Amino acid sequence: MNCRTPVLRFAAVVLSTMIFVGCAATPHAEIGVCQECYDAVHKARVEHPSTGSNHNEVLGTYECPCCKSEMSVYIENGVHMVKCGGCAKDGVAWDHCSLSVHEPK
Repeated sequence: MNCRTPVLRFAAVVLSTMIFVGCAATPHAEIGVCQECYDAVHKARVEHPSTGSNHNEVLGTYECPCCKSEMSVYIENGVHMVKCGGCAKDGVAWDHCSLSVHEPK
C-alpha cells in the first residue's frame, strides 16, 4: 500500500470541507424592496433575458407608484437589477430582492 494514499484522501476531505463551509457561511443578503420594484425586476428577467456577462442595458425608467420616485430596471454585467430612489437607492440584483412592508409616500 502506498503511504501517500491516506494523506491524499485526508487532504481531499479537508479541502472539500473547507470549500463547503466557506460557501455555506457566505451570506446572501436580501434587500427589502416595494412590490412595484420586486415585480418589475422579476418581470424583466422573463421578458428580457440577459445575453451574457457583458450584457449592459437599461430596460426602463419610470416613476415608482409606491415610492413616488424614479425607478430603473436594467441589466448590469448580465445581472438584472432594480434601482429606486425610495427602496433600492444603490441598485439591487434580482436575486437579492425580497418584498418588504413598504408604506406608500
